[in-house]
Amino acid sequence: MKNLKTKSQETFQYQLKKFKMLIVGSKMAKASSIFLICISFIFMFYSEKNMLVIISLLIGIAVLVVYIVKFLLLKNIEQKSYTLQSLTSSISKFKAYIRSRKKFELLYISIWVISLIPFLSSYLGSDLKAIIAAIIFITITAVLGILGFKKATKDLEAIETQLQTEFKTLNGL
Repeated sequence: MKNLKTKSQETFQYQLKKFKMLIVGSKMAKASSIFLICISFIFMFYSEKNMLVIISLLIGIAVLVVYIVKFLLLKNIEQKSYTLQSLTSSISKFKAYIRSRKKFELLYISIWVISLIPFLSSYLGSDLKAIIAAIIFITITAVLGILGFKKATKDLEAIETQLQTEFKTLNGL
């Protein structure tokens, strides 16, 4: 019986570690969005007072700020200490968070990339090159985003399944 509790505690700690890694990944998305905002400000500095470029970059910045505030804040998910029940609850909240983010992430990032087209066309000297660069960036972002969300969903489901099994085992004692 003591051996079962020790194994149970190790399993719980492993699942908690995996869950915290997913939270770190979400924090990285927030940091990446802030980095994209900084890139937009740098581009504004080099735009040489071209109002079209400045306005489009400001729109892109505003879109990313809305995205951060609306989708990237980890409200009521992160905790200082976890129990089996609180971790299960946090996982449910995190799954809802991932679902809402998944729906709109590509849209917000695509709008930001489109806001770069005036700057890119003046920098590259061609509207066509700027549009092609934007399409390539959006495509790469979409593929990586789909793969990332699939992995996160799969990891969450695995953690949830193992925790449910653990919970049933503990209640059976």
